[in-house]
Amino acid sequence: MYIEMIQPELIIMVIFVVGIFVIATTLQRYHSAGEKTDIRNYNDYGEPAKSLYTSRYLFSFHKDIDVTDDNDNLVYHSSSKIFSFTNETTITDAQDRVVASIEKKLFSLHSIHYIDVVGGKSFELSKDLFRLLDMKFTINELGWTLQGDFSNLNFVLYNNQERVIAVVGQKLFSMRDKYCIDLYDVNEEATVVAIVITLENMLMAIRSANDSTS
Repeated sequence: MYIEMIQPELIIMVIFVVGIFVIATTLQRYHSAGEKTDIRNYNDYGEPAKSLYTSRYLFSFHKDIDVTDDNDNLVYHSSSKIFSFTNETTITDAQDRVVASIEKKLFSLHSIHYIDVVGGKSFELSKDLFRLLDMKFTINELGWTLQGDFSNLNFVLYNNQERVIAVVGQKLFSMRDKYCIDLYDVNEEATVVAIVITLENMLMAIRSANDSTS
């Protein structure tokens, strides 16, 4: 009797889990270093100029993230100050030169982050991006548009002429948050990396806040 009553609930749960997996798989465009470009990226945008891969340290007080190339060579590294109200993050290249800095605005309900890229680009991102239902967000200062699944950071980045700058994909089922960045405009490499790292840190903070309240 009990088994017969619980069966429909189990079926619904299985359908729900499978549905989430299918949707996530459909949206994901991740590929590992040395692998071919995701077939959908290739069909939609062609072969990227280069690919980069981010990997967050499992146990790190500094929220360290390494960005590597197809040969696993370090290209960029980001770290955040341990005790900082503004959550200051610095991104450096392989020669330890600063390429971008990220700082969170104090006392902001929208968790606004200011990003300064060496070379002149300055812009901001807020957690409102993760609440959008239309899966589209514009960085006003750049005129760039992000479109995709922000809750898992699977998205396409367009410039103000609607040309693809980069495609970002998250690796499913990984203990360490891993992302692939397929770059179609290498001139914007540092800015794209700064955007991805900022969003990674923001997403991590949102998840931590949700875990602490659950």
